[in-house]
Amino acid sequence: MLLIDLDLSQLTDQEARHVWEVVQRDFDLRRKEEDRLGELKSKIEREDTKRELLGTRSSLTESYCIRCLEPFKFLVSIKRQCLDCRLHVCKSCSRLSKREQGWVCEPCHMARVLRIGTLEWYHENVRARFKRFGSAKVMRSLFKRFSKEHSCSQSDPGG
Repeated sequence: MLLIDLDLSQLTDQEARHVWEVVQRDFDLRRKEEDRLGELKSKIEREDTKRELLGTRSSLTESYCIRCLEPFKFLVSIKRQCLDCRLHVCKSCSRLSKREQGWVCEPCHMARVLRIGTLEWYHENVRARFKRFGSAKVMRSLFKRFSKEHSCSQSDPGG
């Protein structure tokens, strides 16, 4: 792997501070997205527990929505089978997947969103190839620069 040392010494102080702020916003956005995906993962785990408890009773799952427990009624509340978990849900607890031409229950939809949002397959490959993200390298380089400036200004009482 080719390691390239990042040299930001040519940046003016104003440019360096601007880059620092942009990278800080990037880290903040990543943290917010990780928090959002963590909450989504918790919701999915709660739903999975509920479905495990209720899904084992076939008499219940055939007559009631596995999510909201509303009874299925002819022409009023029609049961739909989820493409992923194969359990029956009502219209309000499912989404139409036009691409797959079928219904997906909310927990399975959330699981799909989580898989897409976390990009697990992508991060596994990226982490194997690169030790740090580019923004981390920029932060480290600017931190060194600002640390040197700060220590120089403290040691030079006339500056």
